Amino acid sequence: MKSNKILMSVICLSAIALAGCNKTSDNTSSSTSKTPTSTSTPTSTSTSSGPMYDDLGTSQTLNMSVFYDTKNNATKMKYYEDSKLTLPYASCDGTTYNAGDLKPVWKALQKNLNFIINDVTSTTSGKDIKAIFTEYQTAGFKSGNNQINIAQGNSDQIISEGTNNNTILDLSQYLDKMPNFKSFLADNPVVKKTIMDPNGHIYYAPYFDGFDDIERMLMVRTDWVTKLLDGDLPTNLDTATKITSSYTATMPDYLDTNVDVLNANQDGKTTIAKKYDSGEGIITKMSGLSEINGSTAVKALRDYIDKTYSNAYGTKRSDLFCGGNAAYDVDELVALFRCVKANPYFLTGDASKNIVPLFPRAATNDRTSDLWRLASFFGVRGVDSRNGYMYVGSDGKLHDARGTAEMRDALKHIHEMYQEGLILQDFTTKGTVTAGNDDFRAGLLEGDRGFASFDYNQTTTIYNDDAKCKVLNDGKFNFSSILPAVADFEGNGTYIHYTESWRSVKTQGWFITSATADNQAVLKRCLDLFDYLYSDVGNRLMSYGPDDYLAKNEDGTIKTMDYQGKQVPVLSDACKSELATLTGGNYTNYYRFYVGATYPVGYVKQQGMEYQTVSKAALPYLNTINQAIAYGVLQHVNHKDDNTDHLYDIVPTTLPFTAAENTTLSDTYTDLEKCINNNKGKTNVYSTIVMKGFGSGADYQNQDFSYENFCTTVKTVLKCDSYTKIYNDAYTRFKAL
Repeated sequence: MKSNKILMSVICLSAIALAGCNKTSDNTSSSTSKTPTSTSTPTSTSTSSGPMYDDLGTSQTLNMSVFYDTKNNATKMKYYEDSKLTLPYASCDGTTYNAGDLKPVWKALQKNLNFIINDVTSTTSGKDIKAIFTEYQTAGFKSGNNQINIAQGNSDQIISEGTNNNTILDLSQYLDKMPNFKSFLADNPVVKKTIMDPNGHIYYAPYFDGFDDIERMLMVRTDWVTKLLDGDLPTNLDTATKITSSYTATMPDYLDTNVDVLNANQDGKTTIAKKYDSGEGIITKMSGLSEINGSTAVKALRDYIDKTYSNAYGTKRSDLFCGGNAAYDVDELVALFRCVKANPYFLTGDASKNIVPLFPRAATNDRTSDLWRLASFFGVRGVDSRNGYMYVGSDGKLHDARGTAEMRDALKHIHEMYQEGLILQDFTTKGTVTAGNDDFRAGLLEGDRGFASFDYNQTTTIYNDDAKCKVLNDGKFNFSSILPAVADFEGNGTYIHYTESWRSVKTQGWFITSATADNQAVLKRCLDLFDYLYSDVGNRLMSYGPDDYLAKNEDGTIKTMDYQGKQVPVLSDACKSELATLTGGNYTNYYRFYVGATYPVGYVKQQGMEYQTVSKAALPYLNTINQAIAYGVLQHVNHKDDNTDHLYDIVPTTLPFTAAENTTLSDTYTDLEKCINNNKGKTNVYSTIVMKGFGSGADYQNQDFSYENFCTTVKTVLKCDSYTKIYNDAYTRFKAL
């Protein structure tokens, strides 16, 4: 356990989460006590000028295909004309880059490891990474007359190709030549197992968009919560907008419990009493009102908070939702949504505004699926899984949330919220918010209409600095992250803050072709490159960019700050200025479009650069979440392989399926994947259920998704039970590796 002094220094300059400083919970095995370095980048054999690899004196040419998104020329190793890029690009490193030039990171990699990049990235547009990988397979991993040495792919394709056709190099045979990568895998055995095939072979170096910290969070207009709940009861609350009650309470009729929260100084854990008598729950109280309008709803919620929490929050009732001592449950969140929905004039000064309490970022299927994360607030596991809808049950086995009664009932309640207008209407339709526009987030926030959404912190809180948003609510606009609702995840009457949205192995990485071994000098340089990104200096380059993008001390050395217990580079003012000017503060777009960093190749992306670009208004809320993680208030899945409570077991991103199992999974469960799928371009019947209720017919993929038959349809008709059995067979092998 870390001292308070260390914890406080980390919190002051933290990244997205302080996973490395987790304290073990008093009554669970929810957290790890790893040192900070073991949860970010492994100990390196590198020096300040580069790693001590042999034979760098002779230049080698590597045929490489590296990109982020082939649909977008802006995310390749070289600059190409693209609407998302401004070319020529006059970089803060003093160089002007033109179309056809390598981006700064890849230029630096060439120099540091003395090799030449022959960019053989596919120029085919409109195809995803799987389609590009298939093209490479068909061509025998050649591009013209060039044998491809290094390329990217999805893990399932890479493993299948390596296992079945021996065209992908087995990196497990070369770990002694990659000391940094080997060290990282030794420190993280769950990761090592995740990237192995059934025979223990490793065919790719994995990509981590951050590691061992929180990913998506609930973001809310904290300024609105404060305005509604704090201080004396306002006299100008709305009465014209009315809520027709549809939502039914999910919390017990009677409750007397204690919830773990942060103490007042946020440097330790304490508890808060949560108690109400039968019939005194907030949904019951509101439903008993003669009319639910802005005025009656806010008064009911304020009175309820004062009584249920024995005035523990005083006049700062907003802390129930937004503070380190937050203890709200999903029913209380729905009550808050009602208060927001029913007060357009009080909140915005415009009674005609149609306020949207909860919304997805966009209409595409991969974004609307963020709505299902709300199911976790009802105590449902698997909706924020690293692998489909899987979670590890109390029996230590994998379970699929798609067909459970708990998921069905959560969908029922989310549908009730939709009926009350608490969720964006017609959320699968482009143009619902702004004509012809798919961007709900920008339209609702800039239009002073959106309240809450599940999303990523940095790329969402940049709206606090958006000119259209900054002027809202007398300049108090603040869209920031809050702790998740407490729920009884194990059915034992204990309510905890808990998340499965935890960063781990992503589904992409890069590989070396087996044919590369025909030239040992080229192979050696490929292995050096793979290992370099797991060294301190290589990780710094890919995470933060070349040294010219970093702040310097007076003596010319790189300026650093404390991050997860280690010193990491500070971005230069010129770099941050470019980021704001070129990509509107979106750090991922800046690094991918202009710098050439944060690509889905094999390395652990640090979050220090993200922290440095988070909106200042959002930092106190982010630091609260970090402290909650550090002190075990916000519990989460982890990468330990010896948890005694399986609530904390993270589901591996990939599993060691056999060739026969892969064939069965792709051929037998097409109806299951067609009906319930979170991928972009696919469909999810959950959307139909939320908007229209349980039913059957064409809108339900011609399946019986009535409430009574929902579980049977998913488990038996769509064969989810047998699907889960295959996963468990692979999971058994995974644990035995």
